[in-house]
Amino acid sequence: MTLRGIKKRVALFLVNILFCGTKPYFWNIKRNLLNWAGYSIGENTKIVGPLRIFGNLKIGDNCWVGTDFTVHGNGTVIIGNSCDIAPDVIFLTGSHKIGDSRRRAGEGLNYEIKKGDGVWIGARSTILGNIEIGSGCIIGACSLVNKSFSDNKMIAGIPAQVIKELPSDVRS
Repeated sequence: MTLRGIKKRVALFLVNILFCGTKPYFWNIKRNLLNWAGYSIGENTKIVGPLRIFGNLKIGDNCWVGTDFTVHGNGTVIIGNSCDIAPDVIFLTGSHKIGDSRRRAGEGLNYEIKKGDGVWIGARSTILGNIEIGSGCIIGACSLVNKSFSDNKMIAGIPAQVIKELPSDVRS
């Protein structure tokens, strides 16, 4: 195991066991541990934990990450600023090419998932690889996002579809 792999395991153990929860004095400790391990977690981002990360993760500033946040696969998840992620959200950054009849899950693939700023993802949603979610979107609880969406959409369902357009005005 590499030094980076050891750092990730140590950081995730501490975040998931010792510092798990919503105690205000743990926010900076968790963020610093995850940054030390090689993830990129922005200023004032609050991570509840536990979380499972098997790929690469970059989260912007002023975000909220609920319990049981998961990144499966060896791909990359990039989350913008001021995003809220409810409990049990899964990002699937890996998949396979279709193999022959002896084994249908062929060669492994790694994908990237990008979320714009101000996105809110409802509980138990799943986001598949190679997806971009525009800024200002809301993803309804229990949705399966299998395609990209532009800015300011409310999307929900299995598979997710646009439920309504959201205003793009920014109030000061």
